[in-house]
Amino acid sequence: MMFQTKRLLPTLFITFLAVAILGCSPTGFDAWPEQAETFPWVYTPDPDRPVFVDGRWETEDWGFDDATRSAYYLEKLLSYYTTTSPDVSQHFSTVQADLPALGEGVVISFVGDILPISDNHANFADAVIDVVNADYRVANLETPTSPDHPVQNSGAPPRFNAPVEMLDGLPFDLLQLNNNHSYDVGDDAISATKREALNRGMETTGLNEHALVTVKESKIGFLSYAWGLNGREDVSTHDLFIIPFGHIGEDIDLSSMEAHITAMRERGAEYIVLLVHWGFEYEYYPEPHFMQLARRMVAMGADVIVGQGPHVVQPAEICWVNYPDQVPGVGTCSIQTADGRARRAAVFYSLGNFTADLKSRPEFETGIVAKVSLSAGEVTGMGWTPTSVRYEPVRVLPTDEYLDEEDLAQESERLDGHLGSGWRLP
Repeated sequence: MMFQTKRLLPTLFITFLAVAILGCSPTGFDAWPEQAETFPWVYTPDPDRPVFVDGRWETEDWGFDDATRSAYYLEKLLSYYTTTSPDVSQHFSTVQADLPALGEGVVISFVGDILPISDNHANFADAVIDVVNADYRVANLETPTSPDHPVQNSGAPPRFNAPVEMLDGLPFDLLQLNNNHSYDVGDDAISATKREALNRGMETTGLNEHALVTVKESKIGFLSYAWGLNGREDVSTHDLFIIPFGHIGEDIDLSSMEAHITAMRERGAEYIVLLVHWGFEYEYYPEPHFMQLARRMVAMGADVIVGQGPHVVQPAEICWVNYPDQVPGVGTCSIQTADGRARRAAVFYSLGNFTADLKSRPEFETGIVAKVSLSAGEVTGMGWTPTSVRYEPVRVLPTDEYLDEEDLAQESERLDGHLGSGWRLP
């Protein structure tokens, strides 16, 4: 008996020491650094940032009477901002491996900006109907389509009004109506666009109200917001749910969005999808400013964030909510919330263009159809498929079916590296 006790003493001492060490060391959420000390709040600036990046229209701190900033904007339109902070680049390269492929549950598809086109209005999307197909299909209509106003596509910045026949060619269930072009031909045109969309059996969001829809017995709230209006003096009588996302360096007030999310949950929404018209045009990556906003939105209860506006495709990420082993920082979007419910949320920073009528760079003419699957209160998977615009007549085509065209093949390959091919859909 004495022999056994002596043998146990070293073991007990080691166990006591281990417990003491672990008890003094932070574990779980206690091991997380302060948010203000983590990426994307802290990051290394882009050493190759070109000066023309200062031509960001969405900051709303300059007008086209500013010759220098206007010249920057034009150069940016021609050259694109293709680099970023090395931390942002590393982050998205790392998160690609964690993006779950499309899974079980309700599947929703999204496309980016629907810009005016010059012809083939009723049939321009016929070739991609199967690509867009899902349990529910959502798009951003970045032009009025008022039959009561002249067709328009001119100016600096341009003011749009597409032929109402364009609505006949849209294979979607829900249209976002609030963006920087909503007021291009005035309040009456906004109302007319909504009326014409409803007459064609589509639902809308972003004009005076958000949408709550039922898809396969799941209630999903679609809340949409815009960074502002192109006309600096334009003031709509409608509520377009404007939040100045582009005011970089400011503490953006998201309290109205939080209230809307709460109200939508009280109406019975099982999932919250935020459609945000934000970002900076012609930039390959989101500024860390928008990554900070996305984390705040997920913390408020967003399950899916879908961005449009930059006119080029930007990377996506999955956010882990209430997973203590997922420490926030470069390579991880991780958030702790008061409710303690573990879930995964998806963030698509920009889907690029669905339509275009400007023979330009392939990045401008190619966007993605993004899909998410939702089940058991969280995102179960994500997927993407590229589509491209061709002309004479204007039509949107599945990029993968036209890889014999060198520019499309190169853009398809670039997107594989930019987004990650592991969650790409066939």
